[in-house]
Amino acid sequence: MLRRYYQSWLTTCHFVKLRFRRQPFLFYAFAVSLTIVVVIFWMYLKMTPRPPPGLILDKEIHDMFLGLKKPTYRPLRPIPLIIPQIHVKNLPPIIVSAHQTTVKAEENFFKFLQNKDIKCNNDMRLGHPHDGGWNVCMSPPLGFGDNCLVYSFGIGNDWQFEDAVSKIYGCRVLAYDPSMDVADHNRSNLITFKRLGIGPKNEVTPAGWKVKTFGTFLKDEGHENTIINYLKFDIEYSEWRVLESLFKERSLKNVKQIGFEAHSKELFQVSKLDMPTGKEEFLKMYTTLRRLENLNFRKFNYRLNPFGEYRSKHSNKIQSCCYELHYVNMNMVRSNETIIHDKDSELFH
Repeated sequence: MLRRYYQSWLTTCHFVKLRFRRQPFLFYAFAVSLTIVVVIFWMYLKMTPRPPPGLILDKEIHDMFLGLKKPTYRPLRPIPLIIPQIHVKNLPPIIVSAHQTTVKAEENFFKFLQNKDIKCNNDMRLGHPHDGGWNVCMSPPLGFGDNCLVYSFGIGNDWQFEDAVSKIYGCRVLAYDPSMDVADHNRSNLITFKRLGIGPKNEVTPAGWKVKTFGTFLKDEGHENTIINYLKFDIEYSEWRVLESLFKERSLKNVKQIGFEAHSKELFQVSKLDMPTGKEEFLKMYTTLRRLENLNFRKFNYRLNPFGEYRSKHSNKIQSCCYELHYVNMNMVRSNETIIHDKDSELFH
């Protein structure tokens, strides 16, 4: 395009030169003026925005390109400060009801135990990979941070979980077990042990063990309004009555995560004549765990204890009397920190 302007300028100058041969001053003045006009016009064409070649635009967009209309700027979607690492499965729960047969109730109960509603991208096993370890969701905002606090009931002389929590993350650990023949002591500068147990009420058991409710522990330690990062209890079938007391006291509101081992009465069977868990027991255990879910606790992991396996007298299938269950308190998680899934997938298995 510039070459064409230059050729036109030379042709015009030659024509003008013939007309102004006798007055060269006018010729040079005209030539300079024409050059300035051409340069200004060329710069205007270069600075004016134009649509891409071959693109058909409507009038509004065309006017915007030519500068006839100011563009409308839409606000950009805000970039999240964190990428959600907690996946939530939003599906109806598995049902165990009195209208089902015993075989069906058993089948659905164990499906319910093995169902995970939460996928935690950063799911860590602290302590031993098998017995002695517990799963913790470390995805924000549930992970252990500064001044983390852990309550652990039922040590059984196995300190792997408590040691890992304190040494790796610097958490304060309050450990309790009335069955251990050990006096109250500080295992480390972060772990305190007391020979007490958690129970459905404050009492001394027939075995001579002093137990208190979780709400009483919180009150005695001054933690009624303190965030509890992890509550763990492994108390050999007493968990069902303790869970009921937790609901009654409403002492779980500040607990971020719970890990406990759920037991059926097959744990104590020593003879084939012992009565197996029936439909009523399955329904009662199911109802208790559903009450935990009604408080917005959701299971993110479980572990079947292979040492508790038995053959069911109802279905003739191999089941286990003992399941570690791990829950997170979704009341502690904001909606922009989760990803909702309306379908089941391998992500939750």
